[in-house]
Amino acid sequence: MRNAVRAAFLMSVILWTTAHAGPVLQRDPKSDERLDDPQRKGETRAAMDYEALSKIDFLPELARLDLEGKAQTIQSLLERSFLHRSGLFYSLLLIDGPDHLRPMARSDMEEISDAVVEGAYADNGATAEAAKEEGMTFENSITSAGNYLQAQVWRYQVTGEPQAHSEALRALGSLRLIYEDGKRRDRAGWLGKPYGLVPKDHSTPDQYCDALLGLYRFRKVAAAAERVMVDEMLRDIADFMTLRNYQIWDLNKPAEADPGNLQEAYCNATYVLAQALAFHVTGEDRCRQEALRLAALSHWREESNLDLWRRQGLKRMLMFERVCLGGYVLKAAEAIQEVLPEVFGATPQQQTATLSNLCERWWRFCQLGMDGDGYQHYWIDIDVAKGTWQPTGIRPNENPPFPGTFGAYYYDVRWSDQLYRIMTGAFTVVECCPELRDSTLAWIVGILEKTNGRRLRWMIDLDGNQLRPDIRWMECVLSSEAPFHYLTAYWRGRKAGWWR
Repeated sequence: MRNAVRAAFLMSVILWTTAHAGPVLQRDPKSDERLDDPQRKGETRAAMDYEALSKIDFLPELARLDLEGKAQTIQSLLERSFLHRSGLFYSLLLIDGPDHLRPMARSDMEEISDAVVEGAYADNGATAEAAKEEGMTFENSITSAGNYLQAQVWRYQVTGEPQAHSEALRALGSLRLIYEDGKRRDRAGWLGKPYGLVPKDHSTPDQYCDALLGLYRFRKVAAAAERVMVDEMLRDIADFMTLRNYQIWDLNKPAEADPGNLQEAYCNATYVLAQALAFHVTGEDRCRQEALRLAALSHWREESNLDLWRRQGLKRMLMFERVCLGGYVLKAAEAIQEVLPEVFGATPQQQTATLSNLCERWWRFCQLGMDGDGYQHYWIDIDVAKGTWQPTGIRPNENPPFPGTFGAYYYDVRWSDQLYRIMTGAFTVVECCPELRDSTLAWIVGILEKTNGRRLRWMIDLDGNQLRPDIRWMECVLSSEAPFHYLTAYWRGRKAGWWR
């Protein structure tokens, strides 16, 4: 009864916020007790010892627990740690104890690189200024909320627990805050990264993909009033993308500017997903037609990026973090098939064949950078013709993808976000590619079983020699995705009866 009342209360809070929230999300950092920065109290302290933090044995019990025990431990951690008092989900949180997380603060930024994203966004320094106070504490809040929403829906479908539904509402509330900010500024459908608790003028298709999938999954268990809110968001997101000609990376660029990514696989799949879901909730044929138009611009249904590179005659690719984008293609494809299957062919037979081929090609692509110990390497050196890879080792990067120390070098560092993104995308392979079903399912189980506190860190430096001192902090924060994806995978497998 208590959980049912809590769920009803959370829903009323979301509805009240929709009607009464101010023009933008704001906070008084001095009143946020969890931003524990002595410098704000007139004190001083030495720069954070990230070398020591990187050696903390985080959640040591995870290594000896079964899958259910791991899920319970991760669930407890997220419930007590990941929601800011504003209602927004956090992104990257600092690990400062065996079972404790906290947001980063200004004093944590001393003598480190890459945390304040200077020069990364064309917004006159607004994002960098916000990041000076908090690092990347809220950068991927949309992703965190969208993935938590999906996990709680699967959990609710298995257990029927009101607590799972109320946790889903917390995630929906976080997404709704960002959506409402855009709506009040005549940007209905805009989901900007909320650095400094204020949605900024930039976002990415992967943020949208996580939000769209969360909203779509939640709609299956939503009450009537909740579904109205979800449908409004799905409709407005698709309309905003159309209005902006899919120029959602940077609102400072005019809508008529070429977005430059309509053919890129994961971007196109996300845009098709947005229009397909809008068609699903509105029944308006314009959304269906737009989804089909977009799909015709790209080849992700027939070829992976590896196939594309071969077609382009490329021999070698030095690739960073981009392999995981195949996971978004797989996840988007599954949802699109459920609501607009004609994207994959005119007949059920054609659709089945297209999806099976898609899964086989993209799953092969997603294995690039995957080592035998179940880690995904951030930087990899790909032999395109052979479809093989090797670590890059540490060396200067003559064409850095972003400013700062991290982009200036190649490293043999592992990245948990990428691994766990691919893991949830692997369920599409299990469902849609019979030839790979058993081996892929076994791989998923292996990743779940290997999950421990270290594997939940954002970056993983196995030999301690990869991350330079000014970017050692990257190993000292919890991944904003891995724990959420673990829960999604665990509960989805439970629902299918694959494990208990």
